[in-house]
Amino acid sequence: MKNNQQQKPIASNTARRIVILLVAVIVGAAAVTFVVAQSANPANKNLLPGAANKTEQSAPASSTFTNTTSPAATTIDATPSLPKSTAASADATINFTAVDNNISRILEAAANANNIPGMAAAVIVGGKILGVGQTGVRKRDMPDPILRDDPFHLGTCTKALTATMIGVLVDEGRLKWDSTIGDLIGREIGGIAPDYASVTIDQLLHHRGGFSPHGPTEVWEAAKHARGPAAQQRRVYVEAVLMQAAQAPVGKYVYSNAGYAVLGFIAETITNTPYEQLMQEKVFAPLGLTSAGFGNAGRSNALTAPYPHIQTGRPNFLDSPAAITAAGRIHMNMTDWAKFCLMHLGHQPTPPLLQPQTLEHLHELAGEVPADGFGYAGGWMRPNRDWAGGRTLFHVGTNTFNYCVAWLSPVKDCGVLVACNQGGKKAQSAVDEAANALIARFMAAAPK
Repeated sequence: MKNNQQQKPIASNTARRIVILLVAVIVGAAAVTFVVAQSANPANKNLLPGAANKTEQSAPASSTFTNTTSPAATTIDATPSLPKSTAASADATINFTAVDNNISRILEAAANANNIPGMAAAVIVGGKILGVGQTGVRKRDMPDPILRDDPFHLGTCTKALTATMIGVLVDEGRLKWDSTIGDLIGREIGGIAPDYASVTIDQLLHHRGGFSPHGPTEVWEAAKHARGPAAQQRRVYVEAVLMQAAQAPVGKYVYSNAGYAVLGFIAETITNTPYEQLMQEKVFAPLGLTSAGFGNAGRSNALTAPYPHIQTGRPNFLDSPAAITAAGRIHMNMTDWAKFCLMHLGHQPTPPLLQPQTLEHLHELAGEVPADGFGYAGGWMRPNRDWAGGRTLFHVGTNTFNYCVAWLSPVKDCGVLVACNQGGKKAQSAVDEAANALIARFMAAAPK
């Protein structure tokens, strides 16, 4: 434990940075509840995806926990055009068959049962995108339908994309799994708390870096209402987080958006390239993810994409703070999300995005995890499921106004992805019901 004399300068530096931030920001209208639900379905573990909900801090089993966020924060509405992908298209071929209609009917039933405006899903079987379906409307009480290529907000499923970009930097020799925060950005940020200085890239990827879900309360409150360039918001937020003593024991699993925000800041600092540009160059372009972007898709004043809705069903275009873009602010359509997931099932582009050992490392659990334990790898949770033939790659994503889930089986080379344009419990129920039905229909008998 650090003594008071050691802590005073840190607290003082942090206070000064928070004052600077608060002076610079424009305070947003209202805070919102940011639910990062890390589990889905409560039913039969042998077939269905989910497990009973528990708080993230109490057990690495599956978890629904609520964080408070706001989001009068800046969003990036447009994504610069990307160069043509060199990704091999054979493994991502979509069969335009009756499968699409079957997927859409399953989604329609789940959406109607839970009063959700719009949903979309993709099914992966045997290294191919078997089908993509959609149902409903972009905005409640408006006629514009959800289209096949509409992008959905992925929320905290962003972490798998950030982890993948980190893997690319490892392959390029710019990072090592055991590189520490102090070694990487110690000169950039003076006064990093000793607890954090020795935290490694691997510990950040596995949520074992000593961070709370969003960092110190006063720092998070300032970030929720920040305006200005996204990179500047991230720097101020990360500096303030790292100046204070660790809020959890380093090495203990505590799910943390703050930790992934630090990962994103490290990447853009050592490359001298904004996170958004890094993601486009290192992940989006090589995989051909042309619909991918940051923040809410579309615009608040034009219905060009699925519009976000709060849990009561009312439209609301707010989003998470730009400070945690690396933790939860990427959007893309279901086809592109499926392409990304195919890569994590081992169907890489030519040339490969990641070295085989790097991809394997991102899927490794940290520490000893019981067979019936949940476990967290690099951007993925890894619960065991009988339908999957072993450990899955799983994650839930939400920013309170959208909700999605990914379930992949590396053993059977299959998966389902489901998203909707509403947040809250009804959205979770709708996504879970659709995922259950799609798994029962397409995954249970998947070969391999």
